[in-house]
Amino acid sequence: MMTHGDDLLISGAWLLGIGSLTAAIGQTQQTLTGTELGKDLVLKGNGIEALGNSLQAIGRTKMLDSENESSETYFIFGAWLEAAGNTTNAVGVNMQLNGSEVEGEKTDALGSGIQGLGAAFGAFGAFLTEDSLSRSLEIKGNSLIAAGSFFESIGNIFILNEKRQLGEQILLLGSWAQVFGAFILIDAFYLEVENEHPSEGKSEPSNQYSYPKHYL
Repeated sequence: MMTHGDDLLISGAWLLGIGSLTAAIGQTQQTLTGTELGKDLVLKGNGIEALGNSLQAIGRTKMLDSENESSETYFIFGAWLEAAGNTTNAVGVNMQLNGSEVEGEKTDALGSGIQGLGAAFGAFGAFLTEDSLSRSLEIKGNSLIAAGSFFESIGNIFILNEKRQLGEQILLLGSWAQVFGAFILIDAFYLEVENEHPSEGKSEPSNQYSYPKHYL
């Protein structure tokens, strides 16, 4: 039976997946059109991701115990960093939509860097856990999110240096890398919950009714 912490962890993972997909669709529109079209989706996506990261951090905190304290600390710290990074991204994109293009790009670049660092902490936390399929998926998922976030930070830096076309392409690559990473994490968290709460031993079903034995 899942605990409240498990519910928060999986809910957060789904929000992260939905948010990253929303942001990636927005970034795709922006890159392909060379306009601001889709930037509102990027803003909304980052906000959803920040909420997902926060739920993950709270869920991990509720699941914390002495046996997994070391690795869980990295997960929790990393998730809060990701939430802060995505919030900073949302602020940066909002600034761009309101006319503060340069300052918004700088803020967005900073947010992506913070998010990438948080995901890197998550990957390291997964590395410290016992070997399992969920561990492998968490390392891959967090690593993809970290790489995608750093790509987004680099893309914004290129845009700030007046290399917009290349910067937009790097942003597009980074946004979709995060989508793949987020959906890998959804699988990882489901597996992790199953491993922590295996179903009760499935013995052969006993007869629902007992019948008296008859002897001739």
